[in-house]
Amino acid sequence: MGFKGAWNKRNKLIEDPEKLLKLYKKIHRMHKRVRKVQHTQELFNKAVEKYRLLLEEFKKLVDKKAWVDPKLWMRIRKMNETGERKVVKTYSRDTTIIPEFVGHTIAVHNGKTFVPVYITSDMVGHKLGEFAPTRTFRGHPDKSAKAAKKK
Repeated sequence: MGFKGAWNKRNKLIEDPEKLLKLYKKIHRMHKRVRKVQHTQELFNKAVEKYRLLLEEFKKLVDKKAWVDPKLWMRIRKMNETGERKVVKTYSRDTTIIPEFVGHTIAVHNGKTFVPVYITSDMVGHKLGEFAPTRTFRGHPDKSAKAAKKK
């Protein structure tokens, strides 16, 4: 399946999304632990060191690759395996649209509501947030009002 633009040249994907999801969850658990043990200096130092090691490993895995939210990616993968077509809600506006998402409807949060976005092949390589505007344009003010202000 060919995609427009330089998707294949520019963007590289993470090879193992399952590993990414496990590491992602581990980092979040470790972050909670670091916040919990702040009162004891010894435990805090150990927790921070573990957290830094996990973060380095995560950065190496993600570095110079297209960011895709691991939870969203795994949900879409499961839906592709089962053949389901449900609307998936997400807050992750910074997720890059990948070829696996084509044909799905993803509801992207714009700060107030979830905006349903049907993914087509032309959208591959763009971010989800580009298709869910956060501001409503109500038009320019009338020229007559502007002229009345000057007089």
